Amino acid sequence: MAHLVETNPHLAQLQYENARPRFWRLNRASPSLDSRDELSEEAPWWLGWKGVALVTLIIQTAMATWAYQHNLMYSFGDSLSHMTIARRLWDSPNPGLSQLGTTWLPVPHLLFSIGSVWMWAWRTGVGGAFFTILCSVATAVSLHRIAQRTGVGNAGGWVAAMVMAINPSWSYLSAVPMTEPFCVAFSCLTVAGLLGWSSAKRPYSAGMTALFCGLPAAADVLSRFEGWGFVAVATVFVVIVSYQRFGRTVAMRNQLLAFVLPPAVAIFWWFVFNWTVFGNPLEFANGKYSSRSLIAPFAALGLVYGKGSVPAALALYGRDALDIAGSVVIVAALVGIAATFLKWRGLRQELWLSLIGLSLFIVASIDLGQIYIRLPEMIPYGIENSRYGTELLPFLAVAAAQILRLIPDRIPALQRRVLSRWSAALIVIACSAGWTVGLANGSMPANALTVLEAKANTAAGISQRKLAAWLHTNATSGYILLDETVFPIIPLIGLDLHRVIVTSAGHVYQNLLQHPNLITWVAVKPGDKGDEVWVTLHHDKVFGTLFFPVAAFRGFIVYKQIPPSQQPPPNSLLSGTLRTTP
Repeated sequence: MAHLVETNPHLAQLQYENARPRFWRLNRASPSLDSRDELSEEAPWWLGWKGVALVTLIIQTAMATWAYQHNLMYSFGDSLSHMTIARRLWDSPNPGLSQLGTTWLPVPHLLFSIGSVWMWAWRTGVGGAFFTILCSVATAVSLHRIAQRTGVGNAGGWVAAMVMAINPSWSYLSAVPMTEPFCVAFSCLTVAGLLGWSSAKRPYSAGMTALFCGLPAAADVLSRFEGWGFVAVATVFVVIVSYQRFGRTVAMRNQLLAFVLPPAVAIFWWFVFNWTVFGNPLEFANGKYSSRSLIAPFAALGLVYGKGSVPAALALYGRDALDIAGSVVIVAALVGIAATFLKWRGLRQELWLSLIGLSLFIVASIDLGQIYIRLPEMIPYGIENSRYGTELLPFLAVAAAQILRLIPDRIPALQRRVLSRWSAALIVIACSAGWTVGLANGSMPANALTVLEAKANTAAGISQRKLAAWLHTNATSGYILLDETVFPIIPLIGLDLHRVIVTSAGHVYQNLLQHPNLITWVAVKPGDKGDEVWVTLHHDKVFGTLFFPVAAFRGFIVYKQIPPSQQPPPNSLLSGTLRTTP
């Protein structure tokens, strides 16, 4: 009999249910895991998840339009880099997956590459915003489903979805080409899948678990590194729930493998990719362009606050989250968390708590000196990476929805449904009051924290943006050479990347440095030792002899070969075999 139980998952499940009902069957006082809220069954489509999707899409489209009109689509330097990577995957002298680089994970860039096919969409950022808007819609729908499955019904689902969607900092971040929306969306999709997995009367097959839970988790770990923290926490919860539901059986093992294997394979592939392309499986962690290397100059100045102190890291991130979410949302979430533990329904319905894994990873990274955050309250004044605070919002949104648990069970069903709807409406109104007032008086969304950071970045990089616009208008022919580590403005130039030759072009870039007579345009930052183009060509004494300045933008200069080069690069330039001296 033991052998039959071990080899037959369905028999093992039946025996487990009979032997250990306290883990599988709910207390009668608790709502059924599979019960559906009356509103979602009887209400028209616009009051269910489809209505959530429509409202979120309207909000995000309006925000993207606002950002486009105010020239804020590319205000984060990272957004420019993301879209540069996306375009060069197929438009560069050496296209291919090696162009993904190692600084960021690949999934967002693979999707952005679709939106970068149309030159106008790439230059304006609209091609990337299309996908982040979809991520925001997916996040809202997932939060609606998550809250429903925690037992607060359709009304709670609207609370969770709208607390997220109406947040101006999140809404702006999801309207521009950034990678945070992908990580948040895949995390929420994973949790929604896990709650469906844990609540299904008939256990999922391993394939269903992999499809609805494992694959979103795999996409998450290949979107941002915070996804690694989330999946680690979620895995712990899945182990506990699997043991409660299946016991120590083959069924438990298969379910765990179905969830863990896809993200594990994804992470393994990332190590192999770094090893194959860069010769170091940990290039993303300790390489030249890793977070640690980029933050080192700030650390040397003592500006990496929270490093080496968990309490300080918690305080810094907590302040960031407070500035992003607002005090009303924080208070609502705290009340909801208290209600969750007061009316605990078992980990099978509380799997949403794993969303905290995103923020735990960020706090750990601050403590290790991998993340640099500056907020307006700090001295000296500055705003850097404030957007990390948005990754706590899904957790806070679902927590706020748990306030509806406080509605007494003894109230008749119809009255409870009406009371839930009105309570949900009041919670959403309270959480959106500041945003609504700000919209009315004109202070929002311009004063949202992520927008303030974006505007500061735009002001700081105005000279480079003017240079990019000048090149787009005037450099109509010939090759343009620049160091993209100094000029991360490639999409704003908006020209074919077979003509705009940058460091990622590899041997083509190096050969043009050695043969400047083949170049027509050069953009440099004179005196900057980090600008390889300036250092090399200045050493070769070609400025003033072969190249002459044609435009200057406050510290940045565009040079042109006069007369311009009329010869295309020889074939050996593209193959890397050119060795003769011009």
